[in-house]
Amino acid sequence: MTAIDGPGGAEGVRRTDHLFQLDLAESLNEAYAWVAQMQVRQFVLILSRMREEHREAMAMRALHAFALRRPVEELVELAHHFDPRDAVMLMATAALSRPVGEAAELALMQQEAESGGERAPITASIVHDVACQRTAFDVAVFVRVLERRQSALAKRTVQVFASPGSGRTNLDRALLHTALRDEGCEREADRLLGLTLRGLADSPPGAAGAGDDEEMADLAGAFQHLSPAGRVLEHWVEERLNASDATEVERTRRLVAKLIARRGTGHDALAEHIGRTTKPRHVVKLCAMLAKDEAAPAKCALVRHYAAGHSNVQELAVLVASWYKEPALTRTTRDLLADIVAGPDPGASPRSLEELRQLGEWLRLDGAAPECSRLLCHVAAVRIEGRSGADLVTLLGRVERSRDRTRAADEAGRRLAMDVMGPGGNRDWFVECLRALHDARYAVAVRAACRELSDPSHELPVDAALVADVAGRLHRAGLHKVAWTLLERLLENEQLVTPADVVEVVGRVLELPLPDAELLLRATVGRWSDVGHRDDAVAELRAAGRREAADWVIKSLR
Repeated sequence: MTAIDGPGGAEGVRRTDHLFQLDLAESLNEAYAWVAQMQVRQFVLILSRMREEHREAMAMRALHAFALRRPVEELVELAHHFDPRDAVMLMATAALSRPVGEAAELALMQQEAESGGERAPITASIVHDVACQRTAFDVAVFVRVLERRQSALAKRTVQVFASPGSGRTNLDRALLHTALRDEGCEREADRLLGLTLRGLADSPPGAAGAGDDEEMADLAGAFQHLSPAGRVLEHWVEERLNASDATEVERTRRLVAKLIARRGTGHDALAEHIGRTTKPRHVVKLCAMLAKDEAAPAKCALVRHYAAGHSNVQELAVLVASWYKEPALTRTTRDLLADIVAGPDPGASPRSLEELRQLGEWLRLDGAAPECSRLLCHVAAVRIEGRSGADLVTLLGRVERSRDRTRAADEAGRRLAMDVMGPGGNRDWFVECLRALHDARYAVAVRAACRELSDPSHELPVDAALVADVAGRLHRAGLHKVAWTLLERLLENEQLVTPADVVEVVGRVLELPLPDAELLLRATVGRWSDVGHRDDAVAELRAAGRREAADWVIKSLR
């Protein structure tokens, strides 16, 4: 039987239109049914003749049909009759196109057939083709069947799938990991993840080109998408960081630093898990790596933020002490302490005064650098959010050196003013804090708050209505001198204050009433060096019906 004498005659064999039909398998079944009964030697001769007659595609499809229509055990028995390259193509076709269970049987039988030789090229080809070209769920079933009867072959399949040359993306690897676990192949799933992650960790910087960062981000993102509750990467990392092998631990740190550094903006589950659960020494080493990476300072801050949320004060003390000793992180110790003082949830209450006291004690007991305790006291004293006036007084009192206490009081006062000037600023709270600071003789803080409120140091316009209202509240709270000082500082600033601002302030002052309102206007607006600006203020006061106040300005002694 020859190529032209086969079923369907010459026309049946030479037709090529069926090669372009959508259902190739059905096409091959119809046109190449003759391959199922043909002797293998004769079939090999037909293949050769087809190629000699420039019908290479027809030869390929005949070989494809042979791989699909002959029993698996027959393929293994007959493979040696073919040219080695045809044998590889034959087995590859069967491995890729037949049901995955048959592909696994094919690999097992071929492995047995080649067991006596030094090499097993066809078995290796089957494993390679399945690992590189079949779906992740097919590969998982393939591995499950092999693992029960030939674990070395299952291991090899996973190694090929995980290798950089497989053409598989990290999304593919995450999918296979999920599928292997579903098939009960926990050991091979763990092997796959380990090989994938070690490959990323061991690759030198830039080895994979521009796509390296995307691949690492894709791996973390793929696992987060496929199993947000499973925390696959997180648990794998946690187990490796607790290993006794120092080399393994350091390799894991490098890997985690890479994974976190290359993730995009937004929530990062791995960074959160590392920060919240990992021991301080690992957090410090990881953050040092991130700090040295020019592209990852924000990621370092992210891990630091989560680590600062620990509820265990003793662990926090270890973290601070270790952080300060790490050269790459020393300068950011203040930032770490600010995160700690803010508390686990920045939107809620800050850490209690008792927790901060305990932290200070643990820093001393653990032999932390004295600078750590000094910085803690300063950062706690100037973190005004969520504190009462009494809290601020207590925290300022813990700052030991007089010079440091003065600096902290000045910064706390400025922050109080900036807070009340912001959207939704609490004016009653501001007055309560200034009252407590005034009574505790922290005049520096009070003066700083008044100065910032009346002449903002940041890029905000002065708010005369706010200043006048706060001054009124201070006056009613018994802080008459503070109220006077605040209004005086505002009205003296003729570069910032407009005639409309003067009218606003005068209305509030007269409503108090302020006993020395006349003196206030004569000593401020009445002494403006810009005569035109002063005259505009007088005209604005008269237009608003404040003629008496306008006269006070005019009578000013100059």
